[in-house]
Amino acid sequence: MNDSKLWVWLDQTMSALRPRNRAVAMVVDGLTILACWHVTYLFRLGFERWQPGRPWYDDYVSIGVVVLYLLFLALTGVPRGPWRFFGFEDFKRIALACVMAGTISALIVLMAQWVGVARAVLLLHPLFCLLALSLTRMSYRMVWEHARSVVSGNEGEARRALVLGAGEAARQLVGAIHRRDGWTVLALLDDDPAKQGLRISGVQVQGRIADLALPHVLAGATHVIVAMPGATPDQRERVIELARQTGLPVMSVPSRMELESEVAETAPAG
Repeated sequence: MNDSKLWVWLDQTMSALRPRNRAVAMVVDGLTILACWHVTYLFRLGFERWQPGRPWYDDYVSIGVVVLYLLFLALTGVPRGPWRFFGFEDFKRIALACVMAGTISALIVLMAQWVGVARAVLLLHPLFCLLALSLTRMSYRMVWEHARSVVSGNEGEARRALVLGAGEAARQLVGAIHRRDGWTVLALLDDDPAKQGLRISGVQVQGRIADLALPHVLAGATHVIVAMPGATPDQRERVIELARQTGLPVMSVPSRMELESEVAETAPAG
């Protein structure tokens, strides 16, 4: 199973962090919210009255509800959170969005006097959405973590790194540790505009070094590795200080001066 192409494909596909994935996630969320609306009616009315018990304008109301939910999900930052790192903070944002969207939806329906919309549906729909949206992300994370463990063959604690720098040193580093001995490189960050979006040893350059402070970039990482041996001492110091501000363990590829000093010290005399 460790060599299964299916798990390798799942690992690579689910690990991808691309802007278009947010659009896909919003489409999935919209369909989930719409499905919850119909399931809530089914729960309230039963199979026999599921369709006859609904007003003619219910489909239009459901579309408006979906749009409202997607708006509040976007405002609370839910689409920025990668599903594979779903956690309690994401759950709280989803809960806030569902409460706000559900409350405003109910107020609009009541003020418009759309009496055909079941009040129980307005009350239960936010709860159904919260459960469905959270379970979808939780299931995604479970599948990804299993795929990652199968591919890496690691049974211990996972170590997920963000690498600062996208030069030759970073390429060698990623080639040496990515998916080996429990290590996973989540992303590369580099200030060179020409390198943005490139894949180096299978890992994508996903932003500038300053983006390290962004929550959605830092999400899921357990280590930060500075791979900039060619940078000046001042540049390295600034980057390392930025990495330390994340609160994660910081590792660094030795600079050229450090390597030359070490070689000089170990060279035989004479």
